Amino acid sequence: MVYLRALRGTQVIVSPPSASPSRYRLPAMLLAGLLVATAGAVPPLAAAEPDPAALLDRLDAAWKSHDEAAWLGAWRASNEEQRAEERDYVRERWAGEESRLEIERPLETPRPPFKVPATVISIAEPRGRVEQVVFTLDRGPDGWAVIGRQTVSQIDGLVHLALGPAFRADGLVFHLPDFEMRIRRGTLFLPPPSLGPTVLVFVGEATVRFAPGPPTEQEQLRQFSGRRELVETVHAAFVRIHPADFHRVLTNAALERDPQGEGSRAAALKFFREHVDDTYQLDAPLPRAPWWLVPALGDSVVTFQTRRGALTFTVSQSEPEGLSLFDRARRRQICLYPLPGTQARYDEDDERDVDVLHHDLTVRFEPERFGLVGFDTMRLRLRSPASTIRLRLDEALRVISIRSPEGGEHLFFRVRHQDGMMVSLGSLSGTVGEITLTVRFAGNQQPHPVEREAMPQVAPPVGFDDDISVEEALVYSNRSPWYPQGEADDYATAMLHLDVPAGMMAISGGQQTSLRTEGGRTRVEYRQDLPGKYITVAVGRFYEAGRQVDGDVTVAAWAAPRLRGVADARMAEAAAILRFYESEFGPCPYPSLNLALVESRVPGGHSPPGMIVVSIRPALLRGALRDDPASFPDVPEFFIAHELAHQWWGHGVAGRNYHERWLSEAFAQYAAALWVRHNRGESAFRGMLVRMGRWALHYADKGPIYLGHRLGHIEGDPQVYRAVVYDKGAYVLHMLRQIVGEDAFRRAVMALQSAHRFGKVGTDDVRAALETASGLDLRPYFAEWVYGTSLPELRLASRSTPAAEGYRTEITVHGRDLPGPVPLEVAVAHPAGTEVRTVSLEPEGGSWTVDTPGPPRRVDVNAGRGLLARVRRN
Repeated sequence: MVYLRALRGTQVIVSPPSASPSRYRLPAMLLAGLLVATAGAVPPLAAAEPDPAALLDRLDAAWKSHDEAAWLGAWRASNEEQRAEERDYVRERWAGEESRLEIERPLETPRPPFKVPATVISIAEPRGRVEQVVFTLDRGPDGWAVIGRQTVSQIDGLVHLALGPAFRADGLVFHLPDFEMRIRRGTLFLPPPSLGPTVLVFVGEATVRFAPGPPTEQEQLRQFSGRRELVETVHAAFVRIHPADFHRVLTNAALERDPQGEGSRAAALKFFREHVDDTYQLDAPLPRAPWWLVPALGDSVVTFQTRRGALTFTVSQSEPEGLSLFDRARRRQICLYPLPGTQARYDEDDERDVDVLHHDLTVRFEPERFGLVGFDTMRLRLRSPASTIRLRLDEALRVISIRSPEGGEHLFFRVRHQDGMMVSLGSLSGTVGEITLTVRFAGNQQPHPVEREAMPQVAPPVGFDDDISVEEALVYSNRSPWYPQGEADDYATAMLHLDVPAGMMAISGGQQTSLRTEGGRTRVEYRQDLPGKYITVAVGRFYEAGRQVDGDVTVAAWAAPRLRGVADARMAEAAAILRFYESEFGPCPYPSLNLALVESRVPGGHSPPGMIVVSIRPALLRGALRDDPASFPDVPEFFIAHELAHQWWGHGVAGRNYHERWLSEAFAQYAAALWVRHNRGESAFRGMLVRMGRWALHYADKGPIYLGHRLGHIEGDPQVYRAVVYDKGAYVLHMLRQIVGEDAFRRAVMALQSAHRFGKVGTDDVRAALETASGLDLRPYFAEWVYGTSLPELRLASRSTPAAEGYRTEITVHGRDLPGPVPLEVAVAHPAGTEVRTVSLEPEGGSWTVDTPGPPRRVDVNAGRGLLARVRRN
């Protein structure tokens, strides 16, 4: 058993520098380097005790009294060299101001030899160290003795931060990629020399200049500050760096003591205290807590005060997007992009050390107080040798223990503001292959309402009639990690054991294998044999409304009490939509779908693997709903069609990172529109394109589709995200479908689904599939429409003249921002009807003639909405 008693039942919290609102990540390489697993046992020495308890008492007493002879006397030595090695070990640990040995005593005496875990804490200010060690005890002819010690993990490099001497800062320049702080005058406070320059506080007058390289990030900065470059006069700054980076990031750093510096110390200490807890803090139940970590070499954090409040700029060498500017107080991610010279497009799985293969999850729900008690036995594949792995669990939930059959109890650290934890592999460090971890957890977590869990959604209505009650279910989903998960979405199978009060039901994805009610509790089990990215459970008063088998897919419906009357119709509707999608995208990824109908004041939906949650407004509920890019209230089946499409787009295949989220939402939005065309006809479909186009054109300049969930984030306007990612994204797919042809488009998406089933893809994979199916080069279209913000603008001119058999109309269209040839519908209305023709519009424009039997009444282009474009008439 490997266990750190000081951390039992508690959480150790690490606060990294970039705990920004839209990227909650711990610099994993930093902690992985700190939780270093070291192998190798100390050679045995010599002594004896009558039983293991007496031997452990002897070790404990020797450590407390720093009695070297008593400590060595507890060992059975084979030679003097091994004895000297153990003597050096305790001398080093006892040399500081404080040291502790905490032994986890076995409840029973196992067969010898056996292992006993312990924690060693050593403090030599301003530094500290925590080790997780295992002693090996054995019985010899003369009694019990220690024969080995192994350090299975350790946290080295803990520091206490403080401000020390003051230096003149006039003329100093602090340089980071795309960032500069040029000091005109002031004082720079450094820590005491024994610590090294890992924390700096400046007070005085300086100019901060931040100039992001990518145009997209320049636009985000403009939305925040009004300019594409940030230039601010600042009077205080807090800096964290690795001490070895001091002369690299600070120029003109021939520092001289500032005799006037003490006058600024109070202001420096105030700024220090305001921001020191935000960066690299380890909040653990350790002596003299809290402790801080030293940033990794090349990593930096700068917090500076501006007229807009405190802003933080970070550099993280281990992140794919290593440069970040954010407003911590307002939870605004302003800029986030790769370091110069690194790859702009990435797969979030590339640097992952562990794959989650299977969850065996048991949870007891107490809905009245939002209580959860559970444990998850996770089967993991370690992809490369490592000493730690990172898991996620909502910060509201306490981790009770983490255990493996191979390594016993594991040391873990909670990650503040990131819903994360670092788990030491202990004796499993360096292992490659499969292991099993069981995480026990408990706490109270109120899930977000389902209409906020996943798009589409609409803005909250106004003028609610509070006399009508709404029975809302609790939906535990991927908005927050309510059960232990990998660092990124990871496809895994699952076995679920769910326990709710009698009278309630728990609905999840997969096949229901057991259902029973006894002792005032209902227990239900689900088996998910096919991989899913995450697990969702809806808890509420649900009634089974039936099931329908259609081909290879079984749809089971569950409904809130007042929705049982609509369940049959929704179930039949879902089956029809699934049949249509199979003709467009290929086989449904999951053979069983559980449909949960819930009440809500705001309509919406959510689509976990093998499950659809549809929230429905009660018919008698009054109040107006705002118009929204994702809302089509006159097409009630649109919500369920969108959510069903996510079984293919979002689960059958998924995006590689947050930039690729459009592949899920745009495809689902477009799939729902195609269903409307199939079910309601061409006129209804064009009406949807009109509305999508209106939203997309209105918000197109806010950022490219590829910016993902950061669209609208700075302004706090989620409609920007939905207008660009949902509606513009769907329209881009429609334009690509027109360019490559419907058959080629269908072949491409079916091939993509088949080749990458239960895998992650990127925009380039979609482009490659379309190019293979069509033989066209689509790179210019993706560059403008997905990675850029420009959209076509058409200028129309026409002239009609009498002809031999009626009238001839010459139509001229001048194009702007066209990435290549596009199909264009031209139409001439006349008294007897309308002449419609589809032509190929080149980027420079074109001219065409249309003959009509009568005088033209109106000339139109793009009336069929095949192109998302602004049309102007001469």
